[in-house]
Amino acid sequence: MPEPELDDIQKQLRDTVRDFMAREVAPVCREIEGRSDPSACMPWDLIRAGSRLGLRTLALPEEWGGVSAGVLTRAILLAEMCQVEPGLAKCFYSSWRASLLLYHLGAPAQREKFLRPFVRDDAYCFATAFTEPGAGSDNLIPSDDPGRGLKLSARREGDDWVLNGRKQWVSLAGFARCLLVFARTDTGVPVHRGSTLFIVPAEWPGVGFPRVDDKLGFRMYPNGDITFEDVRLPADHRLGEVDGAWAGAGRLFAGAVDYPATSLGLSKAMYGIALDYARGRVQGGAPIVEHPTVGSLLAEMRMHIHAIEGYLWDTARAIDGGEPFDPNHTWLLKVHCDRAAVQVMLGALDVTGGNGVMKAFPLERFCRDVLTSLHSDGTGSLNLLRTARGLAEESRKSR
Repeated sequence: MPEPELDDIQKQLRDTVRDFMAREVAPVCREIEGRSDPSACMPWDLIRAGSRLGLRTLALPEEWGGVSAGVLTRAILLAEMCQVEPGLAKCFYSSWRASLLLYHLGAPAQREKFLRPFVRDDAYCFATAFTEPGAGSDNLIPSDDPGRGLKLSARREGDDWVLNGRKQWVSLAGFARCLLVFARTDTGVPVHRGSTLFIVPAEWPGVGFPRVDDKLGFRMYPNGDITFEDVRLPADHRLGEVDGAWAGAGRLFAGAVDYPATSLGLSKAMYGIALDYARGRVQGGAPIVEHPTVGSLLAEMRMHIHAIEGYLWDTARAIDGGEPFDPNHTWLLKVHCDRAAVQVMLGALDVTGGNGVMKAFPLERFCRDVLTSLHSDGTGSLNLLRTARGLAEESRKSR
């Protein structure tokens, strides 16, 4: 399989992750993610162990406990982790993304107040509260209608802000120590011009966590609801400019290749399981890997993995290299990688037959993870629509 050329730090990080996942995660992850209570699936011991290796803070600059890991480095490490356990990988990624947002948007005093405790505590995680019961995809393609999009309100009272509303499907809700919350501060303008980011400690008065969702996959990366009832925040809990959350969201989501990297890791895991099975399963006097039909299935799976890698590495390098950013690159990258991973999954299920859907067989878990990832960071149809709207706009301008 093609692999990007790595520098010494990237090689060291990859080898550290590979050893950690094989030695500490692989022996226990199936038991943890298989627990019936979703609240019991949160992998605290593994997060602490990975944090002691620097995995939780590595996106931050060195003076903040990291190595300034860029997009390509983070993608390499995510793909490596997701070959063993994508839920745990996403727990670490959530910290990379949110801590970088706080570092870039936060004033020096905010960094000391909110980022320093994160750096010092191996069990400190962030959550980003964006989706609401009535506002999901329409936040990703903002309407000019002020009545659409985010409803969680933040109104100013003196120097304070008071938040009211509900978020749903928030990753690490109920487990994260601190929340980065998107709230509506001006209902008279479209959501992308009237929303603000706030920093909300999870134990702040008025914050509630009524439910942890029981998910199909990614069970070691739990989701849940958050309620905000007259949550009063001082002025220094506002992150960035008033009504400037979409600029913050641009930093948060632009160049996001986490789900494509996840798809790569899952695809490699499923291919490896299918290949090992085909080499060991004997029918007609020969391992089935030598049967033309099975060999063709494995070749097609390998083709999809090559395509994911080439697209992913090129996109990550371009972002790290400072090329003018086109969000279509990451939107279409996710669609492509999602679809390729599904094809790899179907091929692996075909190769392994009845064994593939048995809970005792390792493939079943990765299939659930692939299906769970399809809706995250925008569905395929939504991301294609985002690009289609841009094409239509270009056409109108060229008339």
